[in-house]
Amino acid sequence: MRRLMTCGLLLLGTMLLSTTLVGCNCCGARPIPDAPIVQVPPQEPMPYQPPTPAPIEPAPLVIPEPAPAPVVVTPPPPAPKPMTVEVPSTVAKAIEDLGTKYPGLFTFDRSRGLFLFNSDITFDSGSAVVKQRARNAIMTLADILNGDQAKDRVMTIIGYTDSYPVRKARTVAHLKALGKSANNRGLSEARAEAVAGVLSAGGVAKTRMVTKGKGTANPVASNRTASGRASNRRVEIYLTPMAR
Repeated sequence: MRRLMTCGLLLLGTMLLSTTLVGCNCCGARPIPDAPIVQVPPQEPMPYQPPTPAPIEPAPLVIPEPAPAPVVVTPPPPAPKPMTVEVPSTVAKAIEDLGTKYPGLFTFDRSRGLFLFNSDITFDSGSAVVKQRARNAIMTLADILNGDQAKDRVMTIIGYTDSYPVRKARTVAHLKALGKSANNRGLSEARAEAVAGVLSAGGVAKTRMVTKGKGTANPVASNRTASGRASNRRVEIYLTPMAR
């Protein structure tokens, strides 16, 4: 019995070994079917097409600004030279002596034939009536201008004022009585005519005199100071040869 069992085990082991080496149909590897071969027809080559260039955007239109016009600096005209008027030496000496006798009343520029009367000494403030002392000096001046050496001279008499407006009631009434405007222009006209009136009373012919009033025009100093305003209140007399 033992021998029979041993033989059976040997037989069983042999069978198992054979199965392992050979394999069975149920567990054996199956052959993989071949994949079908697909024939791809050759494609014709595409014709060469150059790359399409990217569109070029036009540059923005830049309108240049017009060049600025050249700045032409016109030089100011030269200041007119003061007119030179030859006053006979004997006449100039007599006038200078008169100025020494009445100091501060006027100054005389013999090269221009210019008298510059100080209005504060010639007139009271806001008045167009010549003071007595100034009147005496102007009467003497009339004698000089009537002499043989000066009788061919004419006079342009110009009045000026400072920038203060005319406010005194007496001055306003006086100007209106003279037919003048109640302002600085009217006052300057009245003062120039007052000086001409004294010269006429001294024998100077009215045809030899021209009067003008320029008010606050042509100041010679600042109207912000008392001394400047005093300088601007003035009467000028230009002594020039008579036109022929």
